[in-house]
Amino acid sequence: MRFGNGGPALTSAPHHPPLEWSATYRRSTLAGQPAQRLVYTRAMLAFLDYDGTLTTHECNEIVLQRFVGDAWRPLEDEAKADRMSHAEVFDRQIGLIRAPRAELLGALVDEAEPTPGLAAFLAELEGRGGRPVIVSAGLREAIEAVWSREMLPPVELHASELVGGGPQGGPPYHLVFSSVLGDCPRCGPRACKGAALRALRRPGELVLAFGDGASDLCPAREADLTFARSHLAERCAAEGLEWRPLADFTTVWSEVDAWTARR
Repeated sequence: MRFGNGGPALTSAPHHPPLEWSATYRRSTLAGQPAQRLVYTRAMLAFLDYDGTLTTHECNEIVLQRFVGDAWRPLEDEAKADRMSHAEVFDRQIGLIRAPRAELLGALVDEAEPTPGLAAFLAELEGRGGRPVIVSAGLREAIEAVWSREMLPPVELHASELVGGGPQGGPPYHLVFSSVLGDCPRCGPRACKGAALRALRRPGELVLAFGDGASDLCPAREADLTFARSHLAERCAAEGLEWRPLADFTTVWSEVDAWTARR
């Protein structure tokens, strides 16, 4: 699905035939940088996690703590230790919640604050010939509501559906994950973002991956360059992957240009 700029309508992401692209350069002036400079342009895929990456903090964790206390934490430890997939963990965590559907979704939306520089990053990505794709286990309805509220640029979204077995779609809850997720010995069946990256990447695209958690490690292993926070940053450093710390999005393009200049 593709949505953005506050518009309520959703349309299926268009199919594009495979294309081969080459790197070129153009002149650009980024916000806060008065002088024009040459910047790297190429067909690029920004492969984006949502919670804790595009938001300033982990909204899911805050909301879980509010509704179920510490009951969610042992499950989270299982994911970080690679003993359980993040998808299975999150499904079980959501299953602990007994709050009404509107209250749960409203809490996720209220807690979300976009990471500084996100809107400008997405606009510059489009100008450079790239495209953004969010692949998340997070709840589609909440992500769409945040995107609309913040009037952020359009993105392609692959996220989870919240299914409630009670009245008005309320608890007990379980998740139906995006079909773009694939199988993986590490992540489990229909749970791997690395498989999603392979399915979504077009020939010749340079991939910039952005994430913070255990589920983002597989795409980080396949990306050209990863911007990482938190647990993912630790895993990238331990494996010697090509990565940069992600404090916010205000310096991403200067990091990309410096990295491509050395390639």
